[in-house]
Amino acid sequence: MLYKILILTIVFIAGEIFFNLTLFRYTKKYFAKIEKDKQNITENKEDVKTFLLFDISIFKGILERFVLFVALVLNMTQILIVFGTLKIGSRFDKNNKILNDYFIIGNFSSLLISIFYSFCYFKLNTYFNN
Repeated sequence: MLYKILILTIVFIAGEIFFNLTLFRYTKKYFAKIEKDKQNITENKEDVKTFLLFDISIFKGILERFVLFVALVLNMTQILIVFGTLKIGSRFDKNNKILNDYFIIGNFSSLLISIFYSFCYFKLNTYFNN
């Protein structure tokens, strides 16, 4: 049982480090630049909200992927319906195309990454069981 928790932890932490340094950093900068160009304003670092030492958006992303990852590992696939409904329903703003694109890309990225984490977990678990 302990090795399963260790595999779960390693897969999740390694994935979070990798994707936060690559895909999410690029996506956030890309949409922030588009939004700045659109509004002609500068970002004020003092307005950034933090939670548990993380930028709030980073924390929410980690939390979303962790919930999805654990649910998929536990074979609770209904979480995918709940996740899609909550995220798209609560974030959909018909008046802001850039914001919609950002959240849709973020939602699908989180979903895909969580599925990837689960795949890695099951493969590593099978490998160490043999």
